[in-house]
Amino acid sequence: MRFPASIITFILGLLLAGIGVGLLTVWASDEVPTAQTQEVDEAPLTVISDDLIDEEAQREEFTISAEGEYTIALGRTQDIEAWVGDAAHVTIGAVQEGQDDAEDTIETEFAEGEATVPDPADSDLWVASETTEGDLRYAWSAPDDSGDWSLLMFRDGEQPAPTTVSVELEEEPDHLLGTVLIVLGALLVLLGLFLFLRSRKTADAKRGEKTSRGEHTTRAASGSGLDSATTVGSAGAASSAGAASSGTAQGIAGVALGTATVSTNAAAEDDTDTGTAAGATEDEMTHQPHSADADRTEVHPQVPAEERGASSEDPDATGIIEPIGSDPAGADEPDTENTEDDRDERDDTEGRTWRSRSVATAAALSLALSPAVLVSDAEPTPGESEQTEDVEADEVETEDEGYSVLLESQLQGIIDDIAEHTAAADEAFDAELLAPRVSGNAETVRELTYRNHEIDEDVMPDAIGTEILSAAVTSEGDFPRQAVVITQDAEAEIPQVLVIEQASPRENYELIQSVLMVPGTEFPAISAEDGGVEPVDPTEEVALFAANLAMERTAVFLNNGEYYFGNNVEDNAYIEDLQAYQDELRESAEDLEISYTRPLIGEGSTAMRLPDGSVLAVGSFDSTTQLRPEEGASINFSGVSAELAETESTTADADIINRESMILHIPAEDDEKVVVLGVHDIVNEVNILD
Repeated sequence: MRFPASIITFILGLLLAGIGVGLLTVWASDEVPTAQTQEVDEAPLTVISDDLIDEEAQREEFTISAEGEYTIALGRTQDIEAWVGDAAHVTIGAVQEGQDDAEDTIETEFAEGEATVPDPADSDLWVASETTEGDLRYAWSAPDDSGDWSLLMFRDGEQPAPTTVSVELEEEPDHLLGTVLIVLGALLVLLGLFLFLRSRKTADAKRGEKTSRGEHTTRAASGSGLDSATTVGSAGAASSAGAASSGTAQGIAGVALGTATVSTNAAAEDDTDTGTAAGATEDEMTHQPHSADADRTEVHPQVPAEERGASSEDPDATGIIEPIGSDPAGADEPDTENTEDDRDERDDTEGRTWRSRSVATAAALSLALSPAVLVSDAEPTPGESEQTEDVEADEVETEDEGYSVLLESQLQGIIDDIAEHTAAADEAFDAELLAPRVSGNAETVRELTYRNHEIDEDVMPDAIGTEILSAAVTSEGDFPRQAVVITQDAEAEIPQVLVIEQASPRENYELIQSVLMVPGTEFPAISAEDGGVEPVDPTEEVALFAANLAMERTAVFLNNGEYYFGNNVEDNAYIEDLQAYQDELRESAEDLEISYTRPLIGEGSTAMRLPDGSVLAVGSFDSTTQLRPEEGASINFSGVSAELAETESTTADADIINRESMILHIPAEDDEKVVVLGVHDIVNEVNILD
């Protein structure tokens, strides 16, 4: 019966395992739970916060359902909030779990405000934007980990923006039934194999029993003597040989033979049979199916551990870890002379030994695989705590520096757009084409350049370079925002310093200063995305000097090389040439009294503190050259100055006013000097004083 049972069990196990696999694969449910935004009022702007994204839940994509064309812009959360301002908008937030078996929804909130806004499409605040149409599956991808990021959806600032967003939720799959069926099927398959092997073993045993009985009958009929059989076993087995001569004894022996056969098989499996059962006949012992070694009992004397070459100490104490479940190398054979109690005690001892070795193995693996735990639990080495504090302090300091409000890609796009507008205006010599990318002093200088070009064709504006060499961008989110950028034009030999400013969130960056760098000067190597740049009050002494003070004192030094502040200014080619020209002018016009003034224009300079504590100061002057001729002397004008003075000569007093721009690098340390990075001047007007 075991053979049919094994086949049935095996097939049933395969069937259950197959059903379990099917439940986990082909028959698994394809439905994916989703959460969707709620219905809200329409608004021109829709903000999607990064709360909707949950990387741990593998929720990094969502679907936007909309009709018609719309735009998605990616930007920092603070920038999007600043642009939205008081406008009506819808905010889409995190997924909210449903209460009382209700479906999960996405947090959706409507805020009242302006019904229409300017088109946000071309704002400098967006890191990236995409215009699409219809439904869109959007994969969230923030540019970096600095700050929070959000999305802004809009059409043109007047039409309602899309507000329907859905996201797939992570579902805990029900694998219990399938797993149980697979496990049960595997167990039944193993059980079927076991029954099959047992049935084969039983069949072999029965065939051996029939063979043994046939040989015994043949020997008894031929009258074989006792001495023709090999006697093995104990003395009790040999003493029963006389009972084999009668028929009754043979019948009893036949019963004993069957019992002895089963007993011998079981004993062979356990390796504990040291002989035959007491009272078995010689013929029964002769025909038992066993090996010769199974009928031999070996007794080994107890040899001290020192003489066998083994350590007398506990192997676990010496750190020796042996394979669990295998006999130690060189172990002695079991001593058959020991009592049953001794064997039980030895078995218990061996069990404890292997358990202790198992613990030792697990401990060794944990030491090898968990060094972080050991390090965190260990006592710090001398000086380690101080190093840890230093690292933590550095990390905190880095976090305090913040991050640039512009990525390199944003800054490059801004500079490219500014260069495009200025190139178009320079080609047409039309200042109106500078808007909306050029303003302030940069716009004034270009207007003067275009005017002077009409007088003298040699007067040309300096092209705006687009290759960014260095940049200092503010980290503060407040407006106005500023940046100082060093660029290089492909056809220019000297880099130029550009100062750009964003006055408000809905306005773009504009060029407010542009000067060529003084040859031989150096600008700090700063990346556009480096943090720690912040605007400072130009009247406060946050570096070696306050920005306005350094500007005014440097201007006086340019007028007069003997001025004391010159000891704090680094020498360069521009200063040397300017002062040499002024000295030459004085010497060549002895009958003229010449003086210079350079007052700051407006509220003074613009200042930004760099990460090293130094300050960049940018300012503009109305540099005035005052000419006072003596009686009988005259002043001669030429070129642009003569056109502006409307005369080539005059005996009256005259003032020549130049628009001048200057950029200084003010150090933070006392042992460094102020560096004049760039200066630009152009004739603004000539006044004849009657």
